[in-house]
Amino acid sequence: MTPASLRGWRLVHRWTSLICSVNLLILCVTGLILVFHHEIQHLMGEELDTTRTEGQAHLPLQSLVDIARKADPALVPKLFSVDPDDAGANYIYLGAPGLRDFEDGRWVVLNAQTGANQVLKPPEETLTGFLLKLHVDLFTGFPGQMFVGVMGILFVVSTVSGLVVYGPFMKKLAFGLLRFGRGPRIANIDLHNLFGVATLTWAFVVGLTGAILSFSPLIVSYWQNTELTAMAARHAEPMTGTPISIDQAAQAGQAAFPGKDLAFIAYPGNNYSSDRHFSVMVRGHTELTKRLLSVALVDAETGKVVETADTPWYMTVLLLSGPFHFGDYGGLPLQILWALFTIVTGVVTVTGFIVWVKRPRSRTAGAEERSISGSKAGSKA
Repeated sequence: MTPASLRGWRLVHRWTSLICSVNLLILCVTGLILVFHHEIQHLMGEELDTTRTEGQAHLPLQSLVDIARKADPALVPKLFSVDPDDAGANYIYLGAPGLRDFEDGRWVVLNAQTGANQVLKPPEETLTGFLLKLHVDLFTGFPGQMFVGVMGILFVVSTVSGLVVYGPFMKKLAFGLLRFGRGPRIANIDLHNLFGVATLTWAFVVGLTGAILSFSPLIVSYWQNTELTAMAARHAEPMTGTPISIDQAAQAGQAAFPGKDLAFIAYPGNNYSSDRHFSVMVRGHTELTKRLLSVALVDAETGKVVETADTPWYMTVLLLSGPFHFGDYGGLPLQILWALFTIVTGVVTVTGFIVWVKRPRSRTAGAEERSISGSKAGSKA
């Protein structure tokens, strides 16, 4: 690598790191706590009551929908969802009649066996909900979520450029060498490099998946407006009869994908379906396949499946990004590992910022580079 290209990579690494550093520290602090969100919710009594009686069947889906509608009779069901981690919890979204979007509605959470209504605090009134909102969009909604996504991309670029810069820098130093006797700036450089390369793969994966999740509204909207709209357009016959029940739609959809579990059912007339069809979405059983969805378009008048499809590659990437970003698919050992990596990433961010703040301001960039090179040669001698 030529000196000019190395200086270019150093500039890329420096400025991408500095621009995203404040947001990265916020993400590290909030992410460190959110890794243990299940445990925190349990300690604070904010878990859902999904107590199940062995051998007791779940209530029919229509019965659960009828119970949910009593919470606000002016609203109509738009979406029925089954918790991927606990089938005993069912979520019913109620929205205003005649609207295709999911604004100005509410979720009702029911126990699948008893139909008991789970009264949940608003997310902003719980610790994990508050931190998640800060983590996802900095309390600024869609613009904030896009901003966090851009910061995630800058972090990925910073990680890659840091690897490029690290190679030439460490040619004359033993791996892991910490030169505490050369002054605080050199010590911070060594800590920054050591911890940075130690967490490189993890930081790249978490940063990339975090950016992908931040852009999820755009990705899901594109899927709705292309794949789902195209499926519905191929079956555009008007509705003339009485619609089937949600239980019939669920049975038809699951029959199209034997061995898979129910994930969501979108009612006719919203952004995930058509005016005539239920969209029945199913998932697998393993920690990864239960994140992936397949869709069956069920005719709301005849009860027949008119078309099936798996989600496209970009939706698969989005759906798999969640468990890889939050580390919530391998139990407590993986959560602890994710937490340790998060702490180290925070240290990398702080040490990198200290190195920049304490840089020799009277030297040119070339002189500074020669000075660091000289210190490397001296330490080797």
